[in-house]
Amino acid sequence: MALYRTDAVVLGHRNLGEADKVLTLFSPDKGKIHVVARGVRRPRSPILAGTQLFCYSNFLILENKSLDSVSQCEIKESFFRIRQSLEAVAYGLYFAELLRASTPLEDKNKQLFDFFLKTMYLLQESENPEVLSRIYEIKLLALNGFTPELFRCVNCGKKNFNIIYFSPSMGGILCRDCIEKDKKAVNITTDTLNVMRKMLTKTYEELEDIEIKEYTKQQLQEILELFIEYHIDKKLKTTQFIKDVQSFHS
Repeated sequence: MALYRTDAVVLGHRNLGEADKVLTLFSPDKGKIHVVARGVRRPRSPILAGTQLFCYSNFLILENKSLDSVSQCEIKESFFRIRQSLEAVAYGLYFAELLRASTPLEDKNKQLFDFFLKTMYLLQESENPEVLSRIYEIKLLALNGFTPELFRCVNCGKKNFNIIYFSPSMGGILCRDCIEKDKKAVNITTDTLNVMRKMLTKTYEELEDIEIKEYTKQQLQEILELFIEYHIDKKLKTTQFIKDVQSFHS
């Protein structure tokens, strides 16, 4: 049986038997993979620290006929500061769940890995994880091949119009003349559309000081949640956890 090394971020885990865990890792070399961490639930396990949720570690993995297993791991970044804030934990869980849900197994995508890792570093320092979350959502969808059409009507191609609708099922904006194509499309403001365009086309660094009105934040959350649910065909559990945490802090 062969051994291989890979850097990876721990996206999730579940218990297996009395002392093991099945980890979901995201790697630049392998994409999303499932591996067994044997004995990791024992207090003195040498791989305990590096297999914690959100950890970015270098793994030595043993190939098996069924699930590969972790032989060694060395922490590169623990993201411990995320775990010091309940709000940051909630968003970290959401970011990880969205990546898991939108990414097929063993689909190598180094660009997506680098983007996710950068997002986690930013979350660790962020004072506004809600805005970071909206940027992450729209860029993650684009990297997974679901780039929304935000610059012309997705049906007729018209570029300039004042009454704007967003259609999750058609994947972009609709003008008033084309609203019959999707009667479930959501009416959005010009401000919301402009913010979405910036989030899609600009870098995290360029968006660092972006200012968003409260109503626009609400509209962005609504339409991106609908867009995500349509494309991954499931409701993410962590979205409610974020809402619960926000209610607790309000």
